[in-house]
This record gives sequence, C-alpha cells and structure tokens, in this order.
Amino acid sequence: MRRKPLAAVLVLLSAALVLGGNALLDAGWGSALRSIADRVLPNPEIAMWAPAPAPDSHASSYADATGAGTNYVYLVDAADDRGNVRELQLIFFGRESDGEGWLEIEARGGSGVRYRACNAAEAPAAARGALDR
Repeated sequence: MRRKPLAAVLVLLSAALVLGGNALLDAGWGSALRSIADRVLPNPEIAMWAPAPAPDSHASSYADATGAGTNYVYLVDAADDRGNVRELQLIFFGRESDGEGWLEIEARGGSGVRYRACNAAEAPAAARGALDR
C-alpha cells in the first residue's frame, strides 16, 4: 500500500525538477548548472591550456547572484599536454575576458574549474601545436 504514495511523490518530484530546471535554463542559468554538475560529478581534473578568448566572443551572459554584475560565459578550444583538444566552458565572473595571452585551466568534464593567465611559452608545445592547426 505504501508503494503508490511513494510512486506519486517520486513522479511529482521528478516533474518539479524538470520544470524547475527548464525555468533556470530559460533564465540563462544553464551554463551555471553545467559548471556545478562538472564540479559535483566524479570527473578527473586535468590541466589544459587555451588562448584567452576575445572579449566580445562570449556565448552567453547572466546576472551574478547579487544582481550587481554580469558573468560572461565563453566556449574555448583547449588542449592538454599531449595535444588532446576539447571544448571547455569558462565563466568570467563579473568581467569579460581581455583577450590577451593564454590561460592555464584546471578542467573537469566540459568546464574550466579554475584558470589563470599565462604566457604562450608556459603552455606545453603539444598544446600550442594542437591549437595552432
């Protein structure tokens, strides 16, 4: 007898998650949800490098949690030290990219978890070569 109420609760919870998730996606928070998922899931962390994206090349933007600023989402091709390339999502919090130099990125899944500016010479030759093609 308890299975029917439990099943109904699970159906309602699933519907609420789908509708709530769609509302967040429609509000521009899809990239934030992707970033959170990449951080929570057991994806290995890997070092990757990429040229800094051009300032006006962001894929999307959304208001930060305080509403005082804007976060900019970029999709960049990045390469690891063996020359393997994948697209990563980078979120620049409160500012756009300046488009200068390179980035060293700690990637998990399809997201850059952390990144820092670096010179092209700091990127492994295999990464630079793979991205110059």
